[in-house]
Amino acid sequence: MNKNVVLYLLAFCVFVMASAEIIVAGILGMIAQDTNVSVGMAGQLVTVYAIVIAAGSPILLSLTSRMERKKLLLLTFFVFVIGNLLAFFSPNFTILMASRIVQAASAGVFTVVALTVGASMAAPERRGSAIGIIIMGASTALVVGVPLGTLIGEYWGWRLVFMFINILALFSIIGIAASVPKMESQESVSLKTQLAVLRDRRIISGLFITFFWVIGYQLLFTYISPFLQEAASLNTAQISAALFICGVFAVIGSRIGGYGADRWGIYRTLLVSLLLHAVSLAALSWVGTTFIGAIMILAIWIGSAYMTTPAQQYYLVSLSPNSSGLVLSLNNSVLQLGIAVGAGAGGWVVNQTSVMNLGWIGAISIVIGMFAVNYSFSLKSKPLKEA
Repeated sequence: MNKNVVLYLLAFCVFVMASAEIIVAGILGMIAQDTNVSVGMAGQLVTVYAIVIAAGSPILLSLTSRMERKKLLLLTFFVFVIGNLLAFFSPNFTILMASRIVQAASAGVFTVVALTVGASMAAPERRGSAIGIIIMGASTALVVGVPLGTLIGEYWGWRLVFMFINILALFSIIGIAASVPKMESQESVSLKTQLAVLRDRRIISGLFITFFWVIGYQLLFTYISPFLQEAASLNTAQISAALFICGVFAVIGSRIGGYGADRWGIYRTLLVSLLLHAVSLAALSWVGTTFIGAIMILAIWIGSAYMTTPAQQYYLVSLSPNSSGLVLSLNNSVLQLGIAVGAGAGGWVVNQTSVMNLGWIGAISIVIGMFAVNYSFSLKSKPLKEA
């Protein structure tokens, strides 16, 4: 089987799972009304999802470390299908919340395994591009998954969204069964070695790159609609158009980030993407005061944000290739923690000051991430030895 076919299949699978994660934002009001809870309570479906991935992924990956990779990919998708069926048939909000836990547990494991499988299949000089292709699935969910899911929810009800995702999941299962080669798991990593990963200053500082980058991004993105309404007086249709364009540039940024990591080097790609990210965030309040200005600055912002992702994932894999699954699961946990912190901090800023201050405050977090890049690359990572 052609390796590129497998990579794009894995990207499609990530697209399906990412759509299940972020579509809730588009149908939150429908869920709240149908389950008789407040919008704030319905929003906890997002919080619980992030917490499960952050806390559960390292544990679940450790428990499944000896399982053959193709079987694990299939198992996670079967569990994912069960989670979506729970959501579709949920009689109340409690069962719906339980379905999110099942969805998150399967998605957290699948994403990490898919990245490690894709990176291991590619030649060393092509691993950044391979990771970029897979991550492109998540950014595509922003372009296609959210608008399509919201449309389905509007016309046929929010429950049908999860059934539609399950149909795509079945195609994913068939594709994995037919196309992904059998691949043995990485050697079992002892507890001592896992703790050694956490003692490696380069890896820890690398995880801080993810943490501050995600905080800066999520700080504004969580409140992007009210920001665009206040800054540029955009209506709902214009905001939808702006977010669609954001999604297009997210896909482009993912591909550029993977290509750049291979062609220009990880260090340059990370610094350039973070610099563009910081500048665009800082300029949002001044440039994004018209529809055209908002479109232009949002394109640069989202494109540079997603450009960071494959380069950062590749960097962490390169630091600990023999336990890349462990490192990527830790990174996934840190990413989800950053999402929670960014959204919470953004809410505090909005309540205490103004939505217009989110841009430059987010830029400060991105700049801290740039310092973390320089610090991490200034260190020499010690190779881990199995106990």
